[in-house]
Amino acid sequence: GMRGRPKAADYDMETRAILQMAIQVYCSTLLTQNPYPSAVQGEQWAVSAWKIARMHHTLDKDHTTCLMKLVTTRTSHIRSQFKSRARSIVKTTYGFESGQDEAVLLKNQALSAELKTELAFIYHTRGSCINEHTGIYANPAIQQVINEVLFKNGNDDGPRWSKYYSPFPRSAFALTLTAIECAIDEWATGVRQTIAFTEEEYVNAYVGHDEALDEFDKATSGYKLLSMILKCVFDNRQYVLVITTILY
Repeated sequence: GMRGRPKAADYDMETRAILQMAIQVYCSTLLTQNPYPSAVQGEQWAVSAWKIARMHHTLDKDHTTCLMKLVTTRTSHIRSQFKSRARSIVKTTYGFESGQDEAVLLKNQALSAELKTELAFIYHTRGSCINEHTGIYANPAIQQVINEVLFKNGNDDGPRWSKYYSPFPRSAFALTLTAIECAIDEWATGVRQTIAFTEEEYVNAYVGHDEALDEFDKATSGYKLLSMILKCVFDNRQYVLVITTILY
């Protein structure tokens, strides 16, 4: 029998084909529903993802506990992808600097604190106080992280599973904001220090962003602003996609 942890390579070609698609469907479900599911919820989504993949491949292969584990272990993996992409994007977009010089450290500390105050980092342009910030939810870092994770090329999950990502799901948007926030937290001391993007540390931040988006949606419902933002996020990706397809 199999020793140690299950791996995709332990299975035959047909099972692996279903598994690969089940993982993509599962990740899309996480990002459209909730990237922090309970164990029971994750299990249910994994089973439905397996059924969708099995029907797609018209193969009659039942799921096993080990296979479901291979699907659900992707939960923290997909979240970490957002965080690892956010790290370099945050540095360049917001202007953190490397170096041990005292002035650099103080500047980074102040910038990290300023970006976290009243969620200043979500705005396109920051003023001297919250009433002067403009372009809510339009900071270019947001779109860049999303593009890097989901829309880098035509084979990425975003284009392949556009029925899940068009318009862009609010929960994936909230996860992107949470990953950016974690990357900003890494600069709090003035020197970037790795902070693990764990559920314990960041699920509350995620819930906060999701609720703030919901409140924003209700407050601007007459104009359907959030829907417009999420539609633009998907359309802008398509635009990025066209360019990368031509260039590469």
